[in-house]
Amino acid sequence: MLRQALAPALLAAGLLLTATAAQAQCKSFAKNKCVPGLAPYKFNETFNGAQLSPGDEAEVALTFYSGQEYRVMVCVHQILGEVNWKLVDQNNRIVFESMADEPKPHFDFKAASTTQMRLVVWIPSRPKADMTHLGCVAILVGFKE
Repeated sequence: MLRQALAPALLAAGLLLTATAAQAQCKSFAKNKCVPGLAPYKFNETFNGAQLSPGDEAEVALTFYSGQEYRVMVCVHQILGEVNWKLVDQNNRIVFESMADEPKPHFDFKAASTTQMRLVVWIPSRPKADMTHLGCVAILVGFKE
């Protein structure tokens, strides 16, 4: 009886540890491979990243402050190939878009006013394969001092 009660708890703990390890690997990937691409902008030290696979989509809200110059970058582990991403304003207008068939590594701009935008990233689906590849997608923001 006790064994049956412990099984779900052990499974949940195992999944939590796996997710934590994957997040740590993604954070390390972003720090070592992606942050240098923000230069000459300074990394704002806010990490937004996830492990995604083909067909997945993720979204993050970002705040930009009036008069500040920014670089927004989506950095992807090579196992995923190129991804699609867009920056959308509060009125749902596309401010910037990068598509897998014509990738752009980053977007530089100066915020005219303080605003919140959404960055949406999606991994193009691939034909059915024996293995599903999972890779890190990091969303980084840099600013000029």
